[in-house]
Amino acid sequence: MKLTFCVRNIRFMNTNAQFRAIIFDVDGTLFDTLPSLSAAANSVLVQAGLHEVATPLLRAALNEGLRAMFRQSIALQASPVEPGLARQLEEEYMDQYMQRWLPAAPLFDHVHEALLALKALDMKLGICTNRDRASTDVLLTQAGIAGLFDIVVGMGDAPRPKPAADPLLMVLERMGIPAAAALLVGDSYMDASCARLSQVGFAAHLGGYAVHPGDLLPHMTSFSDYNEFTSWVLGRQSANKEACHA
Repeated sequence: MKLTFCVRNIRFMNTNAQFRAIIFDVDGTLFDTLPSLSAAANSVLVQAGLHEVATPLLRAALNEGLRAMFRQSIALQASPVEPGLARQLEEEYMDQYMQRWLPAAPLFDHVHEALLALKALDMKLGICTNRDRASTDVLLTQAGIAGLFDIVVGMGDAPRPKPAADPLLMVLERMGIPAAAALLVGDSYMDASCARLSQVGFAAHLGGYAVHPGDLLPHMTSFSDYNEFTSWVLGRQSANKEACHA
């Protein structure tokens, strides 16, 4: 069944539009990746004779990407780390993460069911992440959800990463979907800002890695469990479809 796009009274951020596409962040939104990334970073640090860094201290930096998170672990060392050694350790961290820790990141509860429900509505699904494409593709494939996404845009694909609008606008352009018919699901200031600058609606995943509640504003909805999110989308689509035909 093809859903109809209601164009009446549309304003910024999908006030009355039916969704035709939903785009997801990865880290802290679809996958709980911080524990495995922190473990990989600390493994490399300890092997090099440096100090472990508590996982919560790396939380905010992960929103900028995997390498940014490791650079934060270096910056938090008690004594400065020589730049050449820091670069070497960063590459070791990426290698160890890809080889050992990457498969350890689980999907958040009910993500798979939510994606299947959205596809059943004939929606397009996308990925917009500050994670590199290689590890993103591995995560999606190992979780068995890669085939559910129409478009994947990762770090380096667009001129500027989130919080800039570039990667989300690239997803929409490749999908052929207007901003008013799309929703971005994320867990951080990077996501909320990217959505706002793109004039795309935002749904806030409260179980992710936001540092402050205000980081997730403005949003159309917030949720802790994907069953809540699925119910909200289904209810909204049904109500707006009836409004289009009134």
